[in-house]
Formats: sequence, C-alpha cells, structure tokens
Amino acid sequence: MSSKKLFSLVSIGLLFCIVFTGSAFAKDPILIGSPLPLTGPYASDGEQMRMALELAVEERNAAGGVLGHPVKLKLGDVGGLEAEKIKGIGERLIGAGVNAVITGYDDGGVDTKVFGAFDIPYLHGNAMTLCTKPVAENMDKYWNVFQYMYNDVAYGVDAAKYLFETGKQMGWTAPNKKIAIIKVDYAYNIMPADKFADITEKDGYQVVVNETVPFGMADWGSILSKIESKEPAYVTFWHLDPTDAARFIKQFSEYFGDDGLNAQVYMQYTPSVPEFIQLAGKAAEGVIWVGGAYGFGQKYEDYKKRWVKKFKSEPAGLYAEATRDAFEIWAAAVEKAGCYDCYKEISDNIRASKYEGLCATYVFDPKDQSILQTDDTMPLVWFQIQDGKNVRMRPAKYDEGKPYRLPSWIK
Repeated sequence: MSSKKLFSLVSIGLLFCIVFTGSAFAKDPILIGSPLPLTGPYASDGEQMRMALELAVEERNAAGGVLGHPVKLKLGDVGGLEAEKIKGIGERLIGAGVNAVITGYDDGGVDTKVFGAFDIPYLHGNAMTLCTKPVAENMDKYWNVFQYMYNDVAYGVDAAKYLFETGKQMGWTAPNKKIAIIKVDYAYNIMPADKFADITEKDGYQVVVNETVPFGMADWGSILSKIESKEPAYVTFWHLDPTDAARFIKQFSEYFGDDGLNAQVYMQYTPSVPEFIQLAGKAAEGVIWVGGAYGFGQKYEDYKKRWVKKFKSEPAGLYAEATRDAFEIWAAAVEKAGCYDCYKEISDNIRASKYEGLCATYVFDPKDQSILQTDDTMPLVWFQIQDGKNVRMRPAKYDEGKPYRLPSWIK
C-alpha cells in the first residue's frame, strides 16, 4: 500500500472516530432546572447543592451522558426562600424548557404548586409537610412531585423519643421536667416544635417557655431572661437561619457563662448549615442537634475523594450528598424508561425505586411521595458539637463511638 493511500485511510479513520465519539453529544441536551438558595442566609447550603449537581453532571457527561444525551444545568437563585421569588424562578426555569427540576431545598410552601403544575419530574429535599400535603390530597395532579427527605414533623417525634436519653449518656440528671421551646415563625420549624410540645406534655413534661420569633432577631436578651426565671432542664431551638441560631447560642453562652444553666440545649437541623459553627465558634460546644443522614461508608468515601479533587475542600452539610442522590434517582429512572421526556413513565420509576445512596436508602412513601423516615432508610442522625466538629451520636450505624460531653454552661 502506498503512503498516500495509507494516509487517506488513517485520515478517514480519524474522522470516523471524531464523528462517532462526538455523536453522543450531537443529540439535544437534557436540561435540569435547579432552584437553589445561592444568596441570603442559606447560601452556604446552596453552594453545596450547586457543587453536588455540577459534579454529578460532569461525571455523567464524561461517562456518555444520560441515554447518550449530554446533561446541562439551568440554575435559579431563590435567595431567602421568599414565595414570590420561588414562583418567579419557577416560571423562568419552566420557560427555559427544563426536563426535570432537582434541588436541595427551595421551600416556602409554594414549590409543589409551582412545579407540580407541569408534567416534568420535580425532586426536592424541603422536608416540609406543606410541600407533601398537596401531593397526598391530590395525587392525580401532583404525581410528578417527590420529596427525597422526610416531613418536618418527624423532628418533633424524634426529639420527644430521644432527647431525654442524652443526659444519662453524659452522667447528667435532669433537675426537673420543664422545657423551653423557641421557634421561628416558619412552618418547617413550627410544625415539629408543636408536635414535640404535644407529645412531651402528654408524657408529663411542662413547656414553661414557648416563644415564636421572627427572622433576624438581633437581641435574645428577653427570651434568655425568661429561660433564667423558669429554669427549664431542656432548651429546644427550632430555627432554620444559621445566623440567628449562632447569635442565639453566643448570647446564651455569655448570659449563662458565670452562673451557668443546668440544662441541655437542642437544635433542629440548623448546625448542619456549614456556616453555623464558623459563626458560633466555641459557644456552640456541647450543643446537641439533629439532621438528616450524612454520607457514610465506602460509597461516600469514594465520592468524597472525587469531590475534594474537583473543589479542593471536603463536602459540607447534608445536601452535598443528598442532592447528588436525588440526581442519581432521576437518572436511573430515565434510563429505565429509555426516554428523557416520557415524564409519566419516569415518575412511575421514581415512585417505585429503592436507591442505595450516599447517605440513605431512598424509599418513597406512596401516600405523599416523601422518603420513609426510619433508622434503616433515611434516619435522623443525632450530633453533638465537640472541639468544633459535628460528632455523630446515634443511630448505632452512624455512631462514631464518642460519649456525649457535659456542656460548659452546666456547672
């Protein structure tokens, strides 16, 4: 064979390879809409969600996409979760022609009705009864809406079940059966706090402080004064904003720094937001809090290595992993359906799925399409802040083997 013919064959072969290799991405992209809190008080959580989705898309596209289609993200900033902003971002994403909507949380109690009005699958981790109640009441209308977290009231049930055991594990005896409840005027926090109050009062406890506060509290002095006068053995704090929560515990630490307060301090979820410990500093030492299951096991360790390689930092907070799990649940449902725009079939696949994720086993409750909350599926994990870190205390599968420590304010 002449060198000229050989050159021609090689050139044709190279051209064929280029065309064949690029053919997967000559197809139309699949658009994923992502309404995220990228600015405002929850921005540190929102950034983890964004990073999780960016890594998911990058890795999926490197492996050939979904059904041979590239995946592209269409981001929208829902800021401080204001209802009108959520509606506006929702309209913009739907108008852009997205094929699915995946978020960590974008809640405000309106998201189900915003995205459920369309046929595209919507996966969210809002953990709000307000988001799942419309689904339970009208499955025919909201069949495409899936909450890959448990409902908020689960926090209240869980706190009533396990809070009073923590003292025994640190060698502390409660001086009384009095409880303080501080909750922000927001459904995600009010509903579990009220559930906790209802259960504990039936069990013989007395709620002696029950305060509902607005967002943006700068001075917690009046509430701390009430706590001092009532001397509850348990101070429970139900407030989503990490800035307000950090401000509360810092003022609490200063207020009771000299004389102390013989009480446990419990917080719902908020210390999970990455900036909380940074803002609260040493004042947060000893705080007990509860959040969703974090990454655990070899699958998570492999994911963490890939995350660190891309972002030069470790994943922080629940949504660094859970948002990726939601993406994979959607992708698996699409591949099983064999089409990315057959939304009813994709939703049927999501509903029937059982996915072993980075931080939970995801099984959707057929009643409202939220995740089943059990220790064996999506557990609520108890933490205590020790030496500036969140240490897992229960359930047994997640326990790091460290005992609870007596907080410094207990003299």
